[in-house]
Amino acid sequence: VLLVVALVKWTVIGRFRPFVRPLWSNFIWRLELQNALYEFLATPLVLDFLRGTPFISWYLRLLGARIGSRVYVGTTGFLEFDLTFVGDRTALNEDCIIQTHLFEDRIQKAAELHIGADCKVGTDSVVLYDSKMEDGARLEDLSLLMKGETLLPKTTWMGVPAQRADNMPITEKRVPITE
Repeated sequence: VLLVVALVKWTVIGRFRPFVRPLWSNFIWRLELQNALYEFLATPLVLDFLRGTPFISWYLRLLGARIGSRVYVGTTGFLEFDLTFVGDRTALNEDCIIQTHLFEDRIQKAAELHIGADCKVGTDSVVLYDSKMEDGARLEDLSLLMKGETLLPKTTWMGVPAQRADNMPITEKRVPITE
């Protein structure tokens, strides 16, 4: 199954490069075929069982992703593999999404996404295309890194959209309601 999906990726798509394509183009149909095989065949049959092991990084590299050494990958949330760069010793936690594309006004746009060394992407977080996490940056659980944004080195971010964690109030002041 994994070899068939890889073969389809390289024969039907080839290497992904940043692109802007209309929704109903031949390229998008081919992309959807490759995505369906990856998401609905390879993921439930094999990749879900490889999460958290070195084998999933090896497979993502086979598909074109640039993933450093000693990277924890607890997700299968990838698509345009060749546009993904992940540095050494990074943690991509459970069910985070590394999203290298968006549809905007019936146009699909895709660009590179860079996650530096020693970074953390929290559980169920989303990193959008054309963004960058510099070395040591942390995106906490259930957070969203918007497209075109950069997380500074050794900083922690959280929320939707992501904001510096040290700028967020620790507790919310409650004002009693008086009648």
